[in-house]
Amino acid sequence: MSGLISWVRGFLTTLYVSVIIKDNQCYLYSRAVKGDKIIGSNEAVFDVHNGVVDYKLVDYLKKRTKQYHSVYLAAMLNSSKQWALPAVDARGFEKFNISYNLVAKIKMKGWSIVVPDSELTSFEETLNGLKPDLIYSPFGILHSLIKESPKKGKILYMLHMNDNNTIMIFDGEDMKFGAYFDTRKENDGFDYYDKVFSKEESADLDNVIEEEQDRLSKLGGLGDIGGGFSDFDNVDKDDFEDIQHEEIANANKKLEDSVRDIGKEVTLISNIKLAITEYYQNKNYLGDFIESVVIFDGLSLDNEFLIMAENELMLDIKLIKQDIDKLINNMMIREICNEL
Repeated sequence: MSGLISWVRGFLTTLYVSVIIKDNQCYLYSRAVKGDKIIGSNEAVFDVHNGVVDYKLVDYLKKRTKQYHSVYLAAMLNSSKQWALPAVDARGFEKFNISYNLVAKIKMKGWSIVVPDSELTSFEETLNGLKPDLIYSPFGILHSLIKESPKKGKILYMLHMNDNNTIMIFDGEDMKFGAYFDTRKENDGFDYYDKVFSKEESADLDNVIEEEQDRLSKLGGLGDIGGGFSDFDNVDKDDFEDIQHEEIANANKKLEDSVRDIGKEVTLISNIKLAITEYYQNKNYLGDFIESVVIFDGLSLDNEFLIMAENELMLDIKLIKQDIDKLINNMMIREICNEL
């Protein structure tokens, strides 16, 4: 029968749509598949108003259902209340103060991905009532990446994305620890400096900002840069002021971007430290010495960050770039095709 299904599918076109909510917007990536060939792809961005994706996403999917034989929707769960636990039964959950019967569970080999039922309901409300065919926890996404390149030893793995850092510690194939950090500044009750930075790290960031501002202010007038400006005597004053204002605005923009990137990187390192501390100190985990760190980077970490992180954590770190949007789309295609 499976051969007949594959033969029929060769004549039909299916649209696989995956969405991720990040930076207070909903990013959509879709691919149309006919048989075993991808015949088209599309990307779109929808606004999020008061925590709900614009209804244009619903309209988008309604129109596609008329164009394709089948349309499947997958979404990445962005709830801060989700966990990966080294437990699979009620007794194991009880150690972590989680009621076994009040949560949705995906059981893996010796561990579970856990989400309160209420969070799944709230997530559908965020999607304007849409019910995805598949919902992926960042823990599930991270685990799929770990399986692609399994390593021996005690490794801390991180999935680094716009709004969250997802961490799991594995000893070979055994999952030992999981942590999810919601890094959105606007998250309810989330004090960015108090909860993410230590006092020392906050002071370091403030010093960076002050040093950059002092460096810019020391440039003062043009005379501080150098002489030879007599050729500008005939330049209109208003034109020169426009240029000066534009250059100052560009310098300020570069400074803001630099500080924002530094803040995200300090947050990331701080989250790894918090996870390691919990892993070592919480008796539920029986944590052993972590040998190295692997970061699957969905953003733009570079070698300068790598050097800073290795000096701070005193661990070897490997960066692996990932296109998370396409990754989720690949995951859903594989999963749905295997089920059909």
